[in-house]
Amino acid sequence: MNEIDRNQALTALVNLCRELAKLGVNVGLSDARPAISVRGGLASRKVWIQIDPSGESFVWQRDDRALHAADDPAGAAARIAEYIKKRDAAPGERW
Repeated sequence: MNEIDRNQALTALVNLCRELAKLGVNVGLSDARPAISVRGGLASRKVWIQIDPSGESFVWQRDDRALHAADDPAGAAARIAEYIKKRDAAPGERW
């Protein structure tokens, strides 16, 4: 990733962090690579979110390649928060 692409990725991730924080999601910014980690609670597993190589999408859930347009951080935050809520729900718990 060249410096311009890295800066664009970091800007998009910071915007996503702001939106996730508004939703009460615990967010951390990686200092080693352009990525953020999120979790519903301090004891929950982390989900890593990055910008895809094209720079057009946020990517999480590596197995399913869940993604959302990078120019819509509020929409991506809502989807990620819902994913975490479902994933962390206790068996039989309704979300």
